[in-house]
Amino acid sequence: MPVEDKETKNKLYMSNKKTDIKKNIEVFKKDIKRLNYEESIEALEVILANVQDENISLDKIQDNYVKGHILLQHCEQLLQFVEQEINQIDPENLDIDLL
Repeated sequence: MPVEDKETKNKLYMSNKKTDIKKNIEVFKKDIKRLNYEESIEALEVILANVQDENISLDKIQDNYVKGHILLQHCEQLLQFVEQEINQIDPENLDIDLL
C-alpha cells in the first residue's frame, strides 16, 4: 500500500476515533449525572480495578480514563453542593436538645 494511502487511512481512523470519543463523553456525562456520590465512588473503584488489569485494551484504557475523569468531576460537584448546603445551615434554627 502506498504511503499516501496509509496516511489517508490513518487520518480517517483518527477522525472517526475523535468522533467516537465525543459521543462516549456525552453518553458518560448523561449516565453519570444520575449517580449519587456513593455510586460514583463505586464506579471509580471499578475503573481502577479495570485499569490495573494487564490484559485491558488501549481503547478500554482511554474510555476508563475519560469516564473516571467525568466521575471525579461529578463527585467534586456533589461535595461542593453539600458543602454549600451545610454552610447555609443556621445553628440557631436547629431544634436540638443538648444534654
